[in-house]
Amino acid sequence: MDFEGMDEREWHEVMDAMVEVGPYYERVNQLITFGLADKWRKAVAKLAKPDDVVLELGSGPGSFTRHLVSNKIFCVEPSSELALASKKILDPDRVTLLRGVGERIPLAESSVDKVFCMFSFRDFFNKPESAGEMHRVLRGGGEVIIVDVAKPPEGPLAKLLELHMKHMVPPLARVGAPSIARERWARDPYRTFIETYQGFGSTKVYHGLLEKSGFEDVSTEYLEMKGATMTRGKKPWKSTS
Repeated sequence: MDFEGMDEREWHEVMDAMVEVGPYYERVNQLITFGLADKWRKAVAKLAKPDDVVLELGSGPGSFTRHLVSNKIFCVEPSSELALASKKILDPDRVTLLRGVGERIPLAESSVDKVFCMFSFRDFFNKPESAGEMHRVLRGGGEVIIVDVAKPPEGPLAKLLELHMKHMVPPLARVGAPSIARERWARDPYRTFIETYQGFGSTKVYHGLLEKSGFEDVSTEYLEMKGATMTRGKKPWKSTS
């Protein structure tokens, strides 16, 4: 597992962990981010307009999608269990659920205006391939927005976030999940979360991947309290000359 992706065994372990925490996903995320997770989602969701065609990759139980106001939304999720759970909170008239992965997006070229990855990109099997696929499905002038847990360059903030991940996230996750679930878990699924966090390098990696895939105006900024970052890039318009 590294900044470009992971092997097949590791990816299946990540997927298994996501399914394990699925029923408690929102409660645990609110705990480990001290209530900021949904604030981040709502702030980022405002970037999508009602007339945008939107794609969310790794949509999970729909925690971000439910905040989107767009009239046409595609959600690509590899887990049938998580996709099924999202049906309970999403509007079927606006949202189309698709089974798939970021490396092979089941949509046509130049078919969407915005692509969102909300805390999912670090779990992708092959990040360079996925970035290329995002570029393929976006229309000219369209934008990709990747939000993930902050991982700044070495320094005080990086050390603080690393300590939080290693020593605060596991116990907080155990508080958020009922004892019957913890007894059933073969391993602590949030340990897998820590492994993916350690493996993806730094936030600069996302910046570089987007540029290599052909995106322009790539930028990265911190969200509230610097616990998460948002990396954005635009697909250039095709020249008509």
